[in-house]
Amino acid sequence: QFYRFIIFPGKWIKVWYDRLALLALLDRTEDIKENVFAVLLVVLVSLLGFLTLNQGFCKDIWVLLFCLVMASCQYSLLK
Repeated sequence: QFYRFIIFPGKWIKVWYDRLALLALLDRTEDIKENVFAVLLVVLVSLLGFLTLNQGFCKDIWVLLFCLVMASCQYSLLK
């Protein structure tokens, strides 16, 4: 069996995966307000991260760790 995964209204693809496992994997949010708020928070995280790195608060290995934390925050918000 396959699942019809809707990409856009009227556009879908066949996915050879269980529907419940696919929804647990992607965990789509249908509420538009929550999606817009998450995108705004991602932009805010990236802007504050840019300003922090631009001021030079982080040096050496701490820049890498700071970027990893920012990336994980953005991934969590968009997931």
